[in-house]
Amino acid sequence: MIDLLPNEILDLIGQWLDDEDLRAATMVCALLRAIFLPIYLKRNEFSPGRNFISLKGLSKFRAFKSYHHFPLPPRYAYLSAIFSWEDTDTELSCLAYALAQFPAGTFRSITLYFTRYNLIHAEALNEFLAASVPIQCKNLFIMALLPGKHHIDVPPVYTPMACNLTKLTIEGNLNHIPFQPLLFGASEVLEELSLCSVQATSTSFLWKTLLNTTTFPELRSFRTSEDMPLPLLLDFLSRHPKVSSLAIDVNTCNKTMPTDNIIKKVDLKSLKVISGPPLHIFAVLHSAFAAPSLARLSLLLNHLPNMSIFPEVLKCLAFCQKVEAFQVTIPHRNCRASTQTNNIFSDFTSLAIKTFKITLLETDYLLLDDNASNEDIMVSDTSSNTAHHSF
Repeated sequence: MIDLLPNEILDLIGQWLDDEDLRAATMVCALLRAIFLPIYLKRNEFSPGRNFISLKGLSKFRAFKSYHHFPLPPRYAYLSAIFSWEDTDTELSCLAYALAQFPAGTFRSITLYFTRYNLIHAEALNEFLAASVPIQCKNLFIMALLPGKHHIDVPPVYTPMACNLTKLTIEGNLNHIPFQPLLFGASEVLEELSLCSVQATSTSFLWKTLLNTTTFPELRSFRTSEDMPLPLLLDFLSRHPKVSSLAIDVNTCNKTMPTDNIIKKVDLKSLKVISGPPLHIFAVLHSAFAAPSLARLSLLLNHLPNMSIFPEVLKCLAFCQKVEAFQVTIPHRNCRASTQTNNIFSDFTSLAIKTFKITLLETDYLLLDDNASNEDIMVSDTSSNTAHHSF
């Protein structure tokens, strides 16, 4: 009987149905699915062939389970998912089901945000990990601040080469997410790796567990947090000679100090870009067999008192053979240090520094990250001995 009604009437009826009724109606027959499914998806902000998809709220995740029915699926799209604290397992299951319906290459990048209140069970995580492998996305970003510890079995599908990731970023409490399966699966082709402990609570044992059992033969870029023990960092660099970019993030919660004892010397001839707090950068440069030639050296001086800025800067420069671009970041309270910048170059003309840049941060930056203001107060070309200031 329903097929006797004009499609226009059915479409009008669909406009008055809520999401639950629409979703149920799409399962009745092919006719109702063809009419009601576009209404259901568009109401949840899904349209054919979208390049960017954002999921937040259980209704969005449930609607995403039907997105593959659209005649024009996405291709090399970007997917972002923010999980709520009360429905994490259900949302993960919805996401896993939806990913399993799409062919390889549907998503170029997948970003997952978990809050500190998310409670995840092993079954939902296993389901997502297994579904994410066939998608073969290139970039995976996970932000997780989860309580407790989660230990799960590695899915059988998670073997080297099963994952096509070339860029993997994981931030949060590194003990609380099954990072090992991701690292193991992506080891053969991974080119960019970021492992940052937001709260500086990771232990040496955890870092060894994550990194000492896996090698990344194609790794070019590595980013970590300052709580990674220096001996482990040096060992990691020695096992990955192709790394040309190293970044060490500053943790604002707990401060860690690198040891002055150099465990071993490392060949850093491939290292071209390095950034981080000066104490950690100095320790890395000091461990090099030979002084490296850098394309860019960036020092984060946010937490140093004014009198310590230039001694720490000079220590780092002393262990470089060449620095083409040099950048320092200082808080607003230390901005008067910029009047002494010419003294930096007087004893280091052999470094051939072409560009010098100071980034000035507002006073509230250390307390509220979103209040940071990046203002270039000095950019100079040392080859012509010219400098331009703005205050």
